[in-house]
Amino acid sequence: MLKGRFPPSGQIEGVTALISASHGKYFQLPVKVTKYDLCDHGRPAPYLGVISLDSFREKGCVIPDAGTVQVVLLNPQKNVEKVFLVPYDLSDMPSGHMTFLRHRSFLVAVEDGKRDASPGADSNRILHSLIHLRFQRSTSGRLSLNNDIRLLFDNRSTKVYTGGKYKLESFTDGNDSREEAPTTAPVCDPV
Repeated sequence: MLKGRFPPSGQIEGVTALISASHGKYFQLPVKVTKYDLCDHGRPAPYLGVISLDSFREKGCVIPDAGTVQVVLLNPQKNVEKVFLVPYDLSDMPSGHMTFLRHRSFLVAVEDGKRDASPGADSNRILHSLIHLRFQRSTSGRLSLNNDIRLLFDNRSTKVYTGGKYKLESFTDGNDSREEAPTTAPVCDPV
């Protein structure tokens, strides 16, 4: 779904996002939200949201070397739908390189307060939300969010999941290789 390889069933118009990265400034941008008809064991597929950062190309979207990226999704009525908080520390990232972070949250079925640690435990996990962030450090050393922000999210309350108890678990992973950025890659920094 993150790469847009599944046929969509529709769009949701009017969704926006407030974006900040530990510097007190918030930027409000539109979110292209796509619905899908895929389902897994009777559960509906999450929505895909894409936030283009093209509007920052001239102004720049420079962020601190370490902090927390916060993305607040607002539904068309401007109510908070979902909040994503992703801590990061890219202070050792070299100039001219790019990387990504992917933060995932799962609802995990628990039984008597214990998580099933057996090999089939993944069947007890339901993807609740995911955010995929791309970062690039310019040759001048400034770190910025790059290209777009991709989100997968379930718009239902966790109370909807019945038949057991669930707890929320979150994981962050990224590209440890921190590849050298192509010279033609779009960046948010002003040239």
